[in-house]
Amino acid sequence: MNPFLTQCRASFEAQATLEGAVGRERRQAEWTRFEALGWPTTRLEDWKYTALSGLEKLSLHSAAESGEAGEDGPPELMLEEVPAPRLVFVDGLFQPALSMLEGLPEGVHLRFWSELDAPARERFAQKMVPARALTAFGALNGALVTEGIWITVDAGCALEIPLHLVKVSQTGQRMSHGALLLEMGEDSELVLQEHCVGSTDQPTHSNWATAVELAPRARLTLVKVQKEGILSYHTAALHALQRAGSRLQVFPFALSGALGRNDITLRLIEPHAECVLKGVYRVADRALQDFHTSIEHDSPHCTSDECFKGVLDGTGKAVFNGRVRVALDAQKTASRQSNHNLLLSDKAEVNTKPQLEILADDVQCSHGTTVGQLDEEQWFYLRTRGIAADLARTLLIQAFTLEIAEAIPHGGVRAAVRRLLGGTVEENGHV
Repeated sequence: MNPFLTQCRASFEAQATLEGAVGRERRQAEWTRFEALGWPTTRLEDWKYTALSGLEKLSLHSAAESGEAGEDGPPELMLEEVPAPRLVFVDGLFQPALSMLEGLPEGVHLRFWSELDAPARERFAQKMVPARALTAFGALNGALVTEGIWITVDAGCALEIPLHLVKVSQTGQRMSHGALLLEMGEDSELVLQEHCVGSTDQPTHSNWATAVELAPRARLTLVKVQKEGILSYHTAALHALQRAGSRLQVFPFALSGALGRNDITLRLIEPHAECVLKGVYRVADRALQDFHTSIEHDSPHCTSDECFKGVLDGTGKAVFNGRVRVALDAQKTASRQSNHNLLLSDKAEVNTKPQLEILADDVQCSHGTTVGQLDEEQWFYLRTRGIAADLARTLLIQAFTLEIAEAIPHGGVRAAVRRLLGGTVEENGHV
């Protein structure tokens, strides 16, 4: 018996009744695909270390079934530091009253899935296929999606200030399924900061799929901060397609929740494309964070740089499965991949698996992983300088993770992430 799946089927049937014939057929196809893939279990290689037994026991409802996203909006504290322009979703539903679109240039176009006509919804669904194909939760997303946002950036348009996408889990015992489609025109530029936050300590499930297409020489920086409730379940898929000379920088930070699973695939399909994928997972006692990444070099003269760092405490667990594939014709590829983990407890556990699959013969590729504890010599050095034991420990942890934040090119976003990761000594009130 799986109460979660039982409620998912009920939600699927309720959503299908609101669609036209084409929409019902599309949802049915996704639900059928989900059933064919089956519920992910630890018997599957890609889920070997990620048990979903906690999620299986939950009976969660979709906010779209009631048409409400909680009686009140999220606490002001959640939004007061999020400037315009911003798009706010609460329990999977778009909230115009909480959103602020001032500052968007004419070259940035927003369309919402709920407002699209049937032909446009089908185009949206087709473009979302690569992201929804990554895992069974992608198929579930297609069957249960309640809202989506289609962002198009015209050729030559550069948004000088970050666009903020805020996803709030407001009500306990709720699940949300959303979709983001982002299309970048030639020579366009955008910084997108995604905030996944929660205001309830009850169980929730957030399941989003994101598809990105970068035209030649487009530049996108995507920063995702996952900071939800202690009993939140977070599943997300990102698929990006890069054309000639484009540059994509992705920075995911998984900082909370009972369980998080992020599947990320970046495809470099034309020459001279570049991608950077750098993230941090911070795992508390009894929690789990899982990153499955794939960087696919399908064209020559492309570069990739991937680095993930993890900090685990108590009985926390983490999974890093990183794959870099270099196709036969992808000569002159340059790729680096690394995963470094800091265990703060003897009971913490990390399962790390960096992989290189190289079919070309003229490449420069490297990968590596480390798992260790705090450096006792460094800790002792700080103690001899009169720094308290707890503060010395904090400083070492901050130094370990802040290296990733420092790679974010936008100064304002970088400073915000620094504060979340611990910031300076002064910001933590130690002096």
